[in-house]
Amino acid sequence: MPRHVFWRRQYDAKRYMRHLLQPELNRRIRDVFLNLLRLTPEAKIGAFEIDDENVVWLEKWTHVLEEMQLRYGPYPSGFTREILHSEPFPDFASTLAEKAARKLSALGIKRGEIFVKFGKSTYMEALYESGSLRIQPASFFGNKNLTGALRDDELRLPLSFTLSRDDVVKLMINPQDVPANIPDQRVDVQFESSTDYWLYCVTSSVEPRLFVDFEVDACVIIRDRQGFRNRLRELTKATLEGATMIEGPAQYVDPLLPRSANIFVPLCKHFGYTYQEEYRFCWFPSSPTQKLNHVDIRLGTLKSIADLIVL
Repeated sequence: MPRHVFWRRQYDAKRYMRHLLQPELNRRIRDVFLNLLRLTPEAKIGAFEIDDENVVWLEKWTHVLEEMQLRYGPYPSGFTREILHSEPFPDFASTLAEKAARKLSALGIKRGEIFVKFGKSTYMEALYESGSLRIQPASFFGNKNLTGALRDDELRLPLSFTLSRDDVVKLMINPQDVPANIPDQRVDVQFESSTDYWLYCVTSSVEPRLFVDFEVDACVIIRDRQGFRNRLRELTKATLEGATMIEGPAQYVDPLLPRSANIFVPLCKHFGYTYQEEYRFCWFPSSPTQKLNHVDIRLGTLKSIADLIVL
């Protein structure tokens, strides 16, 4: 049986998107589609190679196609312009994209071996020259004026499920009281951080598309990851006195298919941002605080442990 047919039958057996409103399904289609894309070293729009890590996105794409077919009929029925254009779509065919693809491919660096910080050239030059950086509160990233790649609610992570009658019966002390004709039940769950916290994000990715997603023209490639982490930890001990620091790679959570109920919001992120491959540094105030202010620090020059790239 072809793989795409298997995935469709798999989805038919567990139609986990059936409760989504159309705008919610539209967003999921966009999220999955954006994670399938890449900007090749030849500055062309392409897709990731199919391997054990990336095949999950083809599976999810097949599932959304099946849900749309069940609702509206064969493709392209139901696919409207709003799905991919509800907000500006990254311009992977731009001059910026071409410069980024050629510049990064020429460096020959591999993902996972470095940290990369993307930003406007003015700020990246300051980071490289003197280690100047700004640690933002998590609440900052909900700002509607940020680009789609940056804007996210870093204080909450919503999940959504649908329960069939059989599912409801399993949860009841008196299952015999569940009506035979009870409709599917939608359940929305929201995990929340108990406090605002400070957040500084880098990435382990070397994908040139990130220049386009973040709409920036420079990056700092940090080759000595441990050295950078040590400096950041030591400097923030004094600057953020009493704060507790936690760091680690972001855990990307599918809001319809979470792998675990053990979700720590500061180190978790909506699955739509998986392509960013974030590594996160978080600092928590000594007591819960509703809203924090940004903090500027200076690590000292990074010239010995990093490279500056300006397009």
